[in-house]
Amino acid sequence: MKTLLTDTVSGEVVNYGTFSKLLKILAHELQNIGIKQGDVLTIISQNHWKYLLTLIAGFYVGAKVNLLNHDYTSGELKHIMSTCRPKVVFCTHKSLQALLELKNEDYFAPKIYIYDAPTSDYAVNFENLIESTNDSENFCPVEANPNDVSLILTSSGTTGFPKCVQLTNSNIRYTMTFMADPDLIDFNENESTIAFLPFFHIFGFAVGVGCVLLGVEFVILEKFVPDLFLKTIQNYKITKLFGVPPVFHFLIKSPKVQEYDISSMRDVLCGASFLSKEIEELVVKKLNVVSVRQGYGMTEASGAITLIPKNAKKYGSLGKPTTGVLIKVCHTETGEVLPANSVGEIRFKSDGVMKGYLGSDKETKQAFDGEGFMKTGDLGYYDDEGFFYIVGRLKEIIKYKGFQVSPAELENILLQHSAVKDVGVVGKPDERAGEVPVALVVKQADVTEEELVRHVEKNVSAQKRLYGGVKFVKEIPKNSSGKVLRMKLKELL
Repeated sequence: MKTLLTDTVSGEVVNYGTFSKLLKILAHELQNIGIKQGDVLTIISQNHWKYLLTLIAGFYVGAKVNLLNHDYTSGELKHIMSTCRPKVVFCTHKSLQALLELKNEDYFAPKIYIYDAPTSDYAVNFENLIESTNDSENFCPVEANPNDVSLILTSSGTTGFPKCVQLTNSNIRYTMTFMADPDLIDFNENESTIAFLPFFHIFGFAVGVGCVLLGVEFVILEKFVPDLFLKTIQNYKITKLFGVPPVFHFLIKSPKVQEYDISSMRDVLCGASFLSKEIEELVVKKLNVVSVRQGYGMTEASGAITLIPKNAKKYGSLGKPTTGVLIKVCHTETGEVLPANSVGEIRFKSDGVMKGYLGSDKETKQAFDGEGFMKTGDLGYYDDEGFFYIVGRLKEIIKYKGFQVSPAELENILLQHSAVKDVGVVGKPDERAGEVPVALVVKQADVTEEELVRHVEKNVSAQKRLYGGVKFVKEIPKNSSGKVLRMKLKELL
């Protein structure tokens, strides 16, 4: 039986037969504990193979599978849980305490299963489900409507609260078709890859689930660890690499790379943020590949919107529209459609576009223009050959290593400090991370930069910290309605 995956966390090697058998058992047990079509099943965990088993079993029973960042604090979880209201939660001990802080909330009463700890008063060990002796051989997946919501991911909003992005069965099928397309991702049984991108991110989700559904042998890493990452590529002869800019910066700058043979890689793809033309050229030279196939996408698009086609070379570009995607570039004030080589807001249509934001019809409506194109908030253009380039962000979201960080959320936290009179947060360009959050603060009393950095650190997950530091200013530039003028704020850096 062909090997499906190797999990470096547990050391387990799992073949298709074992995975398929356990998938039926778990799906059957989910039904036995009362999970019905349309119920929300939440997973909040680091990467491991039983994460994917749970995720796909959720699809099998018609649940809405909600994937969350395992670094979320109880404060961040509170808003999401009150919106999604899961019936069952799967987690690790790392997230259990944050979940238990919600136990007195009237909206939070799910069954909790834990992957890496024994059964307790608060959670049942996951193995209890897959060790069931119940007959599951004849289990059949629930027949689902293409327009039914099957996946809920989070995307930061300008209000400071994460938005719950609803993706349908049709959206997921669109993503998997994209992964299998020989001119695009070209996932097939002759490939092997490494899954270290977090499964709760649309990029990591597409890679992990794509491997299982399309027959690609893969190795799971809990997270990016330099030596383990390089050793895995060498030992398993990885042929296809999905990465984000910090990983490629590591590959061209770290002396560790010379200690390993990573020449097996034939196809290299970059997403979540983009590489400059200069960095891309260095990566191509270092890895001896045709190009770094950069792509541009978003959670609300079910993944990619553009991608460099296979065997194509266009340094600095994020590629051409993927199959079935329509894109227009619009003037940021008038909405007028602009010609080639003119910078404006990127807007698109495709079968991958989300159903909407859960619990927020207003924000869903605001996300689209009058012609039904989704407004990305990103500034870019296309050249005479139809290749797209991103030059900046119209919207305020900061992208730190591919993670979305809301300035409003950090501002609200800083304003809770007694020494802060006013504050504005912006992203500062960073070669390795893409952008890092930096706070410009008007003091009300004596306070140090270190104190404010620690204050934020205590209240947010790792990717939202003030890696750009704090700068003290006399005032925060605002318009007549009190909205922070972020472009003017950046001029103060």
